[in-house]
Amino acid sequence: MPHNVKQWVDSLSAVCAVTAAGLWLISAKVRVWADGQTEPLPDRSIIIENGRLLNYTGTAREQSRWSSYAAFAAAAASGLQGLSAYLSIQ
Repeated sequence: MPHNVKQWVDSLSAVCAVTAAGLWLISAKVRVWADGQTEPLPDRSIIIENGRLLNYTGTAREQSRWSSYAAFAAAAASGLQGLSAYLSIQ
């Protein structure tokens, strides 16, 4: 394989890895606020954080969504690294 193909694969892998890291950071920081509600509802877990009502269930759902995007990006980075290693021995 030409050397520039391996460099392209390595670069794309690095982009995927950085993307995964960024998505996991978003996942760690995302919050779903329950603004407009004056008290906790029985069908949702609402907690108070810094004087605001936080929808705990909605937050967990959003964190899960962002984390799944990060997992796909990490899987792509891993697959590309495997391809890069394969190209190195060719």
